[in-house]
Amino acid sequence: MERSFIYFKVKYNHFRELSGSCANAVLDREVMEDVECVLSLPKNYSETGEETPLILCFHGANTTVYEAENISGGILYIESCLDAGYAILDVAGSASHGFTYGCPEHLFAAYKAYRYAIRNYNLSERILVAGASMGGVTAINFINMFPTLPLAVGLIYPALALDGVDLGDHHVRGSWEQNTSRYASGKTTHDYVSEAYHFPHGEWIENNTIGFNPYRTCSFINADGQRVVIPPCPIKIWQGLADTKVDPIMTREFVASIRRSGSYVELHEIEGAGHSMSDMREVLDYEVPYWFNRFI
Repeated sequence: MERSFIYFKVKYNHFRELSGSCANAVLDREVMEDVECVLSLPKNYSETGEETPLILCFHGANTTVYEAENISGGILYIESCLDAGYAILDVAGSASHGFTYGCPEHLFAAYKAYRYAIRNYNLSERILVAGASMGGVTAINFINMFPTLPLAVGLIYPALALDGVDLGDHHVRGSWEQNTSRYASGKTTHDYVSEAYHFPHGEWIENNTIGFNPYRTCSFINADGQRVVIPPCPIKIWQGLADTKVDPIMTREFVASIRRSGSYVELHEIEGAGHSMSDMREVLDYEVPYWFNRFI
């Protein structure tokens, strides 16, 4: 089905102070930059009357938002929601390459895009949030930064740990450790994570990731030595069991860590599905709207 896309730009503050604290110095300032955004409205959208529910969707590293080539980011991940009466908004990465992996600047840009959308269109202020792959990092980080906005989250094979995680005798590679495949730029995921989180010389700096590393954020270690994650709203995850980029064991542990807090989470594991939308299209087209319908 042919879709219509509304492209626009918003300005956001790209500046982020990383030195922690400094006595007798003014640290904060504004470094304003433009970011491309795309909004798609359902056919039943109306400028008056009941607000159309809005999904803020975060794309993965394999796409972006780029009007010149009519690239609409993550909207196509969940396009069945347009037919179900939802509007969907996505935002390009806050760097020229678009690979920002949930870093603070990207969240600031997404919030500015959200504010623009609800000011200029008849859309709901409380939103649903979706994310796929690296967009899963961004989605979780966004709901933690703005916990009063989301009603629920839907995640598709989400990246959930920036650094490596040891789960018993199994090591889950974090995004920062994935240093093998090179993009057309010649850079690896390792390089881009280093850029996004301002790691000088490619060396991991824990303080730069605090608040933006989903498996660690809003969490604690319980008396049994297990991590407990407390999300601000219900979450559902769709995970392929043949995925070689996002480790299904990490997804299971993330779900278990949420359940340890008594919070609500669902997991649909799909046998034989890899890190590909085509492997999951039929399931997602059917299930994602039904998941979000529970909350509007």
